[in-house]
Amino acid sequence: MDTLETSIFLKPIILRTQAEHGSEITRRFVMNKVGRMFAAAMQDRSIRLFAADNGEEMQRMQDEFLCTSIAFSPRGDIVASGSVERVVKLWDIRTGDCIATLEGHEYPVLALAFSPDGNKLVSGSGDTTLMIWDVENHSRILHLKGHGFYVVACDWDPKGDRIVSGSVDANICEWDSNSGKMIHRHSEHSAAVQQVRFSPDGSRLASCSSDLSTILWDSSGKPMKADHILRGHITEVRAISFSEDGKYLASGSSDKTIYLWDTEKLAIQGEARTMGEIDGIEWYPNTSSFLTADGTGAIIRWEVTDLAATIAPFEALLEEIKSTLSLETRDGLIKRFEDLCANYNEETLATKKVFYLVWQCKRELGLLKGTARKA
Repeated sequence: MDTLETSIFLKPIILRTQAEHGSEITRRFVMNKVGRMFAAAMQDRSIRLFAADNGEEMQRMQDEFLCTSIAFSPRGDIVASGSVERVVKLWDIRTGDCIATLEGHEYPVLALAFSPDGNKLVSGSGDTTLMIWDVENHSRILHLKGHGFYVVACDWDPKGDRIVSGSVDANICEWDSNSGKMIHRHSEHSAAVQQVRFSPDGSRLASCSSDLSTILWDSSGKPMKADHILRGHITEVRAISFSEDGKYLASGSSDKTIYLWDTEKLAIQGEARTMGEIDGIEWYPNTSSFLTADGTGAIIRWEVTDLAATIAPFEALLEEIKSTLSLETRDGLIKRFEDLCANYNEETLATKKVFYLVWQCKRELGLLKGTARKA
């Protein structure tokens, strides 16, 4: 697919820096519905709650087993975790206590999603099945069978009556969440499905895969229909998430690249890179920003801003340098250039278009090594 000239700049704000120790690596993470906190499952087997605005740790729950999936109740009071122990645990975020252990799966629990009202929870496992649980009674309601290999992704339709799951078998299955019956099996992907995510209004679903693609689905009907295939990443697409208005879809890959797709233009409008493979993406509600977690342990907030507004001050200064540079004005122009650069962090200045403008300013001002000063 052809992409348009990028028009969005993704400004990074680091909430958690790259981990100094392996125990601090983030394995899974998820944001609560109102965007005030996020939960991160760490390599040290802890599940920690952080403030979404500044990354400050708020609570810590300690498990004895590695977490392999995590979900936040829409009510905001419970975090569910799945682990290599083959069980689902429910944690009270206020006390940090485990309030229930749901047993039934025969392999690690690899995917979790709450129903929109928070009354139910669906889990997907390496045993190829999904289970629907009653959250209040801590009991199993339904057992869903139909995948041929590990179930690694699931999401609950915001309308509440459908579950979509993805598997290493490359299939996506739609399920009636009330009866547990399969609505349809989709085989559009050619390799493992890594994640499935509904748009906030439920009209669309996105799925990403090890086949390097992301598929946008029309989920307004049953069964849903594949609308468009988005290609751009050069390795498996590991994480996806819709903005609250559904206008954008952020995708992250093991190629350490983040793309911001316009869901109407079907083109990449912004891009950024991280130090590690992208493991998760979560949008803040009511704001133009999202979080990413990557394989280095870093958690970064990305502000979605207009690229033209970011580069405009550099373009204006460059034109002024070209038209007014002299021995008398040089020192003043250098000071203004340095002050302008000081307003941006290193990641912003390293962005391709900004970097080129900075380089041009330096060249005109004679600040590049081996560049003669202009009189």
